[in-house]
Amino acid sequence: MDNLLFYDIEVFKEDALIVLKDRDKQTKAIFHNDFEGLINWVKGYTLVGYNNYFYDDYILTYMLDGKSIRHIKELNDDIISGKRGHKIHSDIKSLDCFQQIDVSMPSLKKIEANFGKNIFESSISFDINRALTKNEVEETIRYCSYDVDTTIDVFNLREKSYFEPKLNIIEMLPKDKQSKALRWNTTTISANLLLDKPLPQWSDIRLGDYQEDGEYELLNIVPKEVKNYWRTKLKGKVTHEEFGCILEFGFGGLHGVSKRQDKIFHNVKLLDVASLYPNIIMKLNALGVATDIYREIVEKRLSVKHTDKVLSNALKLVINSCYGLLNNQYSILYNPNAAKSVCFYGQICLYDLCQRLSHTCQLININTDGVAFTTSSDDYKVVWSEWEKDYGFTLEEDSFDIFIQKDVNNYVGVKNGKIKCKGGDVGRYHEDSYFKNNSQRIIDLAVVNKLVYDKDVLETIQEYLNEPRVFQIILQAGSTYSGTYDQYNVKYNKVNRVFPIKKDGVLLHKRKIDGSTARFPDAPEYMLVWNDELSKLKDFAKKIDVNFYYKLINKVLERWE
Repeated sequence: MDNLLFYDIEVFKEDALIVLKDRDKQTKAIFHNDFEGLINWVKGYTLVGYNNYFYDDYILTYMLDGKSIRHIKELNDDIISGKRGHKIHSDIKSLDCFQQIDVSMPSLKKIEANFGKNIFESSISFDINRALTKNEVEETIRYCSYDVDTTIDVFNLREKSYFEPKLNIIEMLPKDKQSKALRWNTTTISANLLLDKPLPQWSDIRLGDYQEDGEYELLNIVPKEVKNYWRTKLKGKVTHEEFGCILEFGFGGLHGVSKRQDKIFHNVKLLDVASLYPNIIMKLNALGVATDIYREIVEKRLSVKHTDKVLSNALKLVINSCYGLLNNQYSILYNPNAAKSVCFYGQICLYDLCQRLSHTCQLININTDGVAFTTSSDDYKVVWSEWEKDYGFTLEEDSFDIFIQKDVNNYVGVKNGKIKCKGGDVGRYHEDSYFKNNSQRIIDLAVVNKLVYDKDVLETIQEYLNEPRVFQIILQAGSTYSGTYDQYNVKYNKVNRVFPIKKDGVLLHKRKIDGSTARFPDAPEYMLVWNDELSKLKDFAKKIDVNFYYKLINKVLERWE
């Protein structure tokens, strides 16, 4: 992407400033209170910020319009109190690194902590009731510049996975929509790619052919209590036991796990339904007149999957957005009964596959669009072929030499020495989670090493003692708290990086607006607070309380026994 400028804005009672940098983190311009010439750094560029769609773009508009600092501060206060800005300057073309980053909606400070960087929070209160001094202006510029650098890092991580596909599907829209669509998220773009106006909503579910009694044939495949639950409830789940498994039917897919006490299985096979929900959407005509367009997109994606990765990823975004949009009341695709129909159809298909497999296989894991099992014969291949003919879907096979599971959503699979992990206990084994929770990744590493290699927990801990980032604990006081304090009433950042130590540490707690306090859950009793660059932390192995992690990891491992 060309002509990118990254920026951040800070506003005080009598001061407002903006810092702009290029992709190489070189400062291109700084404006403080006087915004003459700022327009030259906006026209012809694509600006990139963090949360700028909700804040900075509106403030920037006032700067470009020549508004006074007083008016800029008033707008700042309105936005912070929950009000939205009124308009965006016509010359502002921007991308927001915060958009669709993660459901946890991490702050930039949280991401800096996850990166292992200095968690730089300004010491200057944004409620300061006077003009900033020269030194305070300089500190604010440093703070602002630092956040721009982090924004650049975030953009670089998301460019291929998010921004390039997003721009690609924008180009598929009619020309008159493209400029406006730059600010839309990919789900909104996808909906507008398929439709111009809302479709009529279904008055009931639709599941294909009827029986003589007027009921859908497919509904008689599932247990009676499941059919009744779907017909009478709007949410929740119903539990059913069959073929050695505990199954959960509901409104989010079929899930099931073996009742056996075994946690470790060998020579496990998996059959996954390829593109289950997209295929059901097309089969049920769930998008009405847009279904044919959707089908063309699916076929186009298959044709370019191995030749044009950017286009393939863009089309995949559209394809995978549609089921969620059927349940989104703010989308023009909103059709809740169509969404239920797709979900029920998928559960019926998968349940039928499980029933057929159960005669010659031991089912161990059932999850939305796939089933894992063990077997001593090839009879499952006959079931595979017959099921595909009956439903018109395609099954894809995978396998594991070893499959270790805690529950349906937490497992470790090993195939040819390569490890696949899923779930909250083990999901970060392979890599850091920069935009979610990057606290105590040592847990995932030690748990997997113990489960797969029977490696002693203490041995894994010692192996990583030269990598403080896998041990860091990120504590964040949310917006309902006034700040973070220790037992001596010293105030800290809202986001802090801490490590357990044996003695002489501090105990951080969150303070509410009314003055009451709350502990951070599962946090150590004695903490070393380290908000500087992790690379500057010396003698780490001597400082931390290894026993804190040892106990915590073994507590997690108990859940896998």
